[in-house]
Amino acid sequence: MRAPRAFLFATAVIWTLSSSLLSSSLGCSSPSATEPAPACLDAGVDPSCTPAFEPTYDALYANTFQPSCGLGGAACHTSSGKQGGVDFSDPDVGYAGITSKLRAGEPACSVVVHRVLATDGTVRMPPGRALTDGESCAIIKWIADGARR
Repeated sequence: MRAPRAFLFATAVIWTLSSSLLSSSLGCSSPSATEPAPACLDAGVDPSCTPAFEPTYDALYANTFQPSCGLGGAACHTSSGKQGGVDFSDPDVGYAGITSKLRAGEPACSVVVHRVLATDGTVRMPPGRALTDGESCAIIKWIADGARR
């Protein structure tokens, strides 16, 4: 016995809405891959900060990006989430995604820094808990040094 079309349509709509609500309730931002370039920050980016670990992409991936943003079925930057077009399930794919959200050499003008330093919980990454000052510093210094792989 086949389900009526109206039932199938309603089921699809409910599934789509529940997926969207789940992402929102988890704190993930909208899945838009394009985000306007931010104005450069006047304050908040401290180049004299002390990083929690060596400010290289590999260290950031191992210590912050992958465990905080790319693990689990509900994480925003998994292969199934890819919020903002960033997927940390693989280091190379993650690098390609994250570098599209920054200006190498200019952390104050980088979307990723704006999101990490945001005090508004609907904007800040990761949702739920802010990164430590040392983690944020490692991201800032990595970008300031050219965001090399």
